[in-house]
Amino acid sequence: MTLAVRQGDRPLTEAAVRSGRLRTRTDAGGNATLRLPVGLQRLIVASIGFRPETLQVAVRPQVDTTITVQQLEQAALTPVVVTATRIPRRLEDEPVRVEVLAGEDIAEKTEMRPADLTVLLREISGVRVQPTSPALGAANIRIQGLPGRYTQLLSDGLPLYGGQVGGLGLLQIPPLDLRQAEVIKGAATALYGPAALGGVVNLVSRSPSDRQEILLNQTSRSGTDAVVWLGKRLNDRWGYTVVGGVHHQDKVDVDGDGWADLPGFERAEFRPRIYWNGEHGRSLFATVGAMAENRAGGTMVGAVAPVRMGESSMRDDLCSKPDACACYRPECRRRSSHRHHGVVWNRVRPDNHQC
Repeated sequence: MTLAVRQGDRPLTEAAVRSGRLRTRTDAGGNATLRLPVGLQRLIVASIGFRPETLQVAVRPQVDTTITVQQLEQAALTPVVVTATRIPRRLEDEPVRVEVLAGEDIAEKTEMRPADLTVLLREISGVRVQPTSPALGAANIRIQGLPGRYTQLLSDGLPLYGGQVGGLGLLQIPPLDLRQAEVIKGAATALYGPAALGGVVNLVSRSPSDRQEILLNQTSRSGTDAVVWLGKRLNDRWGYTVVGGVHHQDKVDVDGDGWADLPGFERAEFRPRIYWNGEHGRSLFATVGAMAENRAGGTMVGAVAPVRMGESSMRDDLCSKPDACACYRPECRRRSSHRHHGVVWNRVRPDNHQC
């Protein structure tokens, strides 16, 4: 079997040709020879800068077959440009360490959780999303172990979310309009002040394009999301984008202990942006946003919070033995300890076991 590898009319040298365990390269004339067994064989031709080609060839006995393969140039990869250091540069030219999450990773995490950024940011190494209020689900961003107050949150290089990401801010940012997320790990105080001692998270929005996206999501934990993104280029200089959404989540007690593991909320947001691109690299964008949310968590309706040692009330169904009945009346004087789900409860047990 002889393969003639060409790029247009020119022979392509040093192209790799393989079939199973047999491997060779093309010579100066762009030809490669392989001794293949009779039957249907699979050939792969690859060369740096060109798209790999896969062929299915039927090899006949005592017949020397010659096949010509045309190699097509591979499209150049679009360079990743980051703006977290205030000057747009290619990622490989940045003097500081910058992690970038973009492309399919953004799209995948948006489909998994379109209501907020928690799932998206967890995918970046060195970044931890730490709960700050378990009852309401609030979270904070910690970079390289430093507290969340030392992390600066930016949108297109500006502190549109209040700079620091404490409280509920992280849970109120829909990721549908994100093009990429940039993270500077380590001190960036020279650029953004003392609030960036741990690092910087820069959320880069998508540029205007003539397309629309609608995302509908329903979770198995009674959560519903509907988010829409609209983009339009009016001419070579002007364009706009609009993102809006509504979200609903019921309070859910997963383990049945009377405490909401998932807080309930209802939220709606709307944010338009106008873009202008001028000459000599000048650009301008203006944005305004509105958000309304009602969030509730903590103890479920009709449930009683567990009582710890020293408190004065407790549910009777925690008692697993008749003689361990909990009683906190003043006349009861005998006390005992009972362990329930790993927690030591202080109980009062009367002599006649009657509460």
